Amino acid sequence: MKDEDYIRGKVPMTKSEVRTLTMADFDLSSGMDFLDIGSGTGSIAIAAASLGCHVTASECNEEALDLIAINGERFGVDLTILPGKAPDSLGDKIYDRIFIGGSRGNLREILNYSHGHLKTGGILCGNFVTLQNVETMRRFLKEKGYEMTVKHIAVSREDKIGILRAENGVFLLKGIKR
Repeated sequence: MKDEDYIRGKVPMTKSEVRTLTMADFDLSSGMDFLDIGSGTGSIAIAAASLGCHVTASECNEEALDLIAINGERFGVDLTILPGKAPDSLGDKIYDRIFIGGSRGNLREILNYSHGHLKTGGILCGNFVTLQNVETMRRFLKEKGYEMTVKHIAVSREDKIGILRAENGVFLLKGIKR
């Protein structure tokens, strides 16, 4: 799935290189229940749905909610879309995999929700650009006894005149619930 195939507007999107590495960390199988919190354009949710997961995409931004639906149709996948601010809008479902792409200042609350709604052996991943969010999730995973990995991904792309332009670096955190 190419970045240019998504309708974006002014909504953030997990770029293809980061999306590929994030999806690899999830070790997905068809039929898994997958929650994408702060779904943005829906690129992670759509990738999981295309692999046969039952996907719930949570988002509080009105423009993003429309884009998730449009992009889901564009790629021919079924998504359940939950409007509202997480974790209040998320409900009581239990998931095999949870992704945190955005937190709107509620990261600790979202982590607590995720821990309580993730199956034992389930995987919780988060992608962050700020060190504060990285450290919050890192501390949380340690406190709760998750098996954890932390990666930093830096991508540069050639522009029209041949200069490499750096994208924002992204931290990928992965925890396996024990």
